[in-house]
Amino acid sequence: MNYILFDPPNIKDFYPFTLTRPLGEMRVFGGTIKEIWERHLGTNISYLTSHHLSDLYPVKWANSNNILICSNSLPKDNSNMLNISSEILSLEQVQQQWHSKFLNCQVDFNSNVCFLNNNSSQVAYSNIDVSSNDLFNDSHGPIIIEDDVTIMEGVMIHGPVHICSGSTIKMGAKIYGPVVIGPCCKIGGEVSNSIFLGYSNKAHDGFLGHSIIGEWCNIGAGSSNSNLKNDYSNVKMWSYTKEIFIDTKQQFLGMYMGDHSKCAINTSFNTGTTIGVNCNIFGTGFPRNFIPSFSWGGNQGFTVYNITKAIDVCNKVMARRNKSFSYKYEKMFRFVFSLTKILRR
Repeated sequence: MNYILFDPPNIKDFYPFTLTRPLGEMRVFGGTIKEIWERHLGTNISYLTSHHLSDLYPVKWANSNNILICSNSLPKDNSNMLNISSEILSLEQVQQQWHSKFLNCQVDFNSNVCFLNNNSSQVAYSNIDVSSNDLFNDSHGPIIIEDDVTIMEGVMIHGPVHICSGSTIKMGAKIYGPVVIGPCCKIGGEVSNSIFLGYSNKAHDGFLGHSIIGEWCNIGAGSSNSNLKNDYSNVKMWSYTKEIFIDTKQQFLGMYMGDHSKCAINTSFNTGTTIGVNCNIFGTGFPRNFIPSFSWGGNQGFTVYNITKAIDVCNKVMARRNKSFSYKYEKMFRFVFSLTKILRR
């Protein structure tokens, strides 16, 4: 059988994250959607995705026996390779229910995952640096720490929390789940109900709650977001499909930050802020609740982030993690710049 994950028709509902990746690359508890399907099916899977992403994520067709799976679903426990049964995540409702759908799904463990259990006298570690001064509470959900994770002194973690390979949890960090921290992140301060897709830094003090942070993002020291309105009313958030702010029906929602976006020290974000791809945010006061991709500025206004300068910065940032800003990636990057031009009007 040749399995292919295809993006759903309403892929714009998952912008800004699916501007730069297929939906199957979104990270849930236990791995990306693709990784969970691959472990379940015991084989590699390719993507049928947006045209501008197809060079980076090419589809692989077989002469026969091609089985397509919509990427807004996860396998059920009772499914198998001959009888695929899936649980629809309703990820199209990410604006309304992301925290329950992304984070509270089933956990699919693999061999390189380590379990920390306060009720057990034995804790299994594998290439993990953990201090004896750290406090872990898994009474409300598992704490999963993959290989090559560094947890510094004084860290407090309240499960369910999944920390992926190569990440560093800085001294005194307070993390209370559900939280997913993707690979090669640096996390400090206070984090709650959030997802880091990978290769992003929130290394200093400040609060982040009910948020999704893309790849290659950097959150400056002392920066915080609001995840609850002062009047306790429902949070409104930008809809890329309708191009208006919509009622999410949720009382708690923080911010979405697309890939390669950054904010300066002591930046404050309002409840329900959406930040596009490759934005540079700085200055005092609260920036607007919707910041289009490739924007440069803050509370005093925004200009267009020069694409040549943006590419130069991305090259430097990715090189620090021994990743290359390839020709295919640059081609995708430039397409997203053109695609989102209308939103910068």
